[in-house]
This record gives sequence, structure tokens and C-alpha cells, in this order.
Amino acid sequence: MPLTLADCLARDADASASASLQGVRDRFAGGDPDTLYFDANSIGPMPADVPARMQDLLQAGWAGARRRGWNTLDWLEQPRTLGAAIAPVIGARAEDVRVADSTSINQYKLLRYALAAQAPRRVIVLQRDVFPSNRYVAEGIAHAGLADLRFIDGVQDLPRALAHGDVAVVALSHVDYRSSERLDMAAINPQVRVAGALSLWDLSHSAGAVAIDLRGTEADLAVGCGYKYLCGGPGAPAFVYLHPRHADAAWPAMCGWMGHASTFDFEPDYRPGRGADRFLVGTPPVLAQAAFAAAAAIWREVDPRALDARHRSLTDTLIQLLDEQCEPLGVQLASPRQHERRGGHVAVRFEHAAPLAQALVDHGVVVSARKPDALRFAAHPLTATHEQLWTAVARLRELLQRQAWRDPRYQQASV
Repeated sequence: MPLTLADCLARDADASASASLQGVRDRFAGGDPDTLYFDANSIGPMPADVPARMQDLLQAGWAGARRRGWNTLDWLEQPRTLGAAIAPVIGARAEDVRVADSTSINQYKLLRYALAAQAPRRVIVLQRDVFPSNRYVAEGIAHAGLADLRFIDGVQDLPRALAHGDVAVVALSHVDYRSSERLDMAAINPQVRVAGALSLWDLSHSAGAVAIDLRGTEADLAVGCGYKYLCGGPGAPAFVYLHPRHADAAWPAMCGWMGHASTFDFEPDYRPGRGADRFLVGTPPVLAQAAFAAAAAIWREVDPRALDARHRSLTDTLIQLLDEQCEPLGVQLASPRQHERRGGHVAVRFEHAAPLAQALVDHGVVVSARKPDALRFAAHPLTATHEQLWTAVARLRELLQRQAWRDPRYQQASV
């Protein structure tokens, strides 16, 4: 039987399916009342108390305490406390996660760290069609003469890439940013480890949406951004993960006073901090951390298993609605149907995806498109509802039926 609006409302009302998440949705700002937001893979919803936290920081901290804030407030500890808050969401220990800098900078740090720890091995293996910034970072390292790159078209090519015995690190995206295909971390990590290499995972499109178990799958290194599903705010600091077995394997590529073993001793020579602390570099961005702290307060209370179950229910519902209402109109599923193989968003293929995405945004459904033909719906598991999915797909169907993407207003490129 086709899904009805009543079915979607019933799934929202099923308390047994989301008991541990009751009340969490109310802790986020609602946004524009006539807009449906499915852009959590670009920027997550804002915790409702962010403005109050920011105002308190500005008045009591910056205006009032000034330099005393470094001593009386938690500014310097935020990279650790924020890391500890999100650690359960990615299956890690609190002491192995730090929040700092951006995903690209952290990717650079960890690639260089892996190369130093694995010398004389100098090959970086990465996906040919990975998110461009990940590739650019690796190319920059290779251009400086510090590594050689070896590309794979898919994980099926990994055994051949590892066979030479010269690979230092395999850098993979947990989830493809276009199709949302999720790689099997538990199956890949042993392949990499047996070959004597390290695994480095980019969790940007999975952290805060689906189940991740870095420690259980023996992942070596990981990075991810804080502003997507983790709801840290626009340009929020990213996170870095280091398995404790590599805690003292090498010096960091970027040595700064915050990563020193004894920050305020002001020693003339650098001594790396313990474990993940060595990936801290400069003074932390206190204003950005204050916004992220609002999200961290919520993540401390979220059961990762309940989060994953909620995401499964939402995305399975979305796929069924798209199949039933939009497939006859030229929309084809691009994401895996199995939840375990799918990341945070659901992607469909449509020849005119970019202008169609703009038409949807213009009609109150915020989605995104990626070349050449991917239309992406990213429902945040803490805030999205099944009813919203029904409404969004109904609007999509109506726009497809009248070929709204042909409107000249939607032909210009958009983010």
C-alpha cells in the first residue's frame, strides 16, 4: 500500500520508536515557519539557546572579564570538552577527540602525521572522486615532495593499491557527498591494517546522522566538520580523532603553543602534547566554540542507537515516498536502499537537478544539488519529521508535473 499522510503522522506519533529522543526537537530553533529544511548535510539546525550563550559570552566574557576570561571561563578547555561531548556519536573515547580548526586543516595534519609515523612509506591512497578539498589537501602535500598519491575508483581497487607495501595511509570518505553511499568501515579497516597502512576517515556526512564506531572498528585516524549534522553553526570548528595506539607516533606537522605538552610554561623548545592534544595549534576560536557548546550540550544526552534508528525511519520513509510519487516523473534513487550502506542524506538523480533544487528552495523546501545530476535531501534526525517529508515530496511532485525547473529564474548557478 502506498504511504499516506496519515501513515507519516503515525510514525511521528510512535513514542516507542523515539522515546529517548523525546523533547530534543524542541531544543532547536524552528527556522522560518513556512520552510522545510533538508540541508543538514550543508548546515545543521541551530540550538535554541545559541543567542543567549553568545550574548552571555559577549557581555560577561569579552566586555566584562576580558583577559580574565581565559582563567575564569572554560575557553581554553573547549577543544577537549566539545570533543568529549561528540565522542560517543562517533564511537570514540572522550580523550581521543579534539575540536579545532577546519576539516581541511585537520585532514592536512593527519595525513602529515601518518606519513611521519609510517616513514619510509610515502604513498597516500585516496578516492579519485572524493570531495575536492580532500583531494586538494593531498595534492598539496604531494606537490611539496612529501608524498606520492595513488588513486582508486572504489574500494574494490583497495587490495591492488595496497599490494605494493608502500602505502602509509588510506584516506577515505565514510560517505560519498553526492550519492550518500556509506563505506563499510568494519570491513575496510582490517584490510588497511594488515597491509601495514593507517586508515583516515572523513566523517563529515555521517557524524551526527548514522551509527559510527571508530574504536570498535579499529580506525586509526578521523576528521569531520562541526557545522553539518553536529549543528555547531556556520563554519564551526571541526574535530580530529587519534586512536590511542598512535598517541606518540610522531610530531605533528603544525606545532603551536596550544599543542605543547605544557602550554603555559612557555618553554623555548616544543614538546608535543599527549595524544590528540598535539593536534591543537593556536588560540581557540572562542566565539565559534560558544555556539558549538550549545549543540554539545544536546549531544551529551543523545543515545547514538536511537539517533541511528530515527535516521533509518526518516530516510526509509523518504525513499518510499520518492519511489511512489516521483519516480514516474523522471526521478531515480541514487543512494543505496539499505540503511547500513547509506549516509546522512538521500540523493536522487534528475537531469535538471540544479534548477530543480532552486525551484524547491523557492517553494519552501531547502535542499541542495551537486553536479552532474544529484538532488540531495538531508533530513536531520533530531529535528525532521515524517510529516515534513510527506509535504516536501508532495511539493517536489507538483514542481515536476509542471516542469518548474525550466523557469529562467532557476538557471543561474547556486550553492
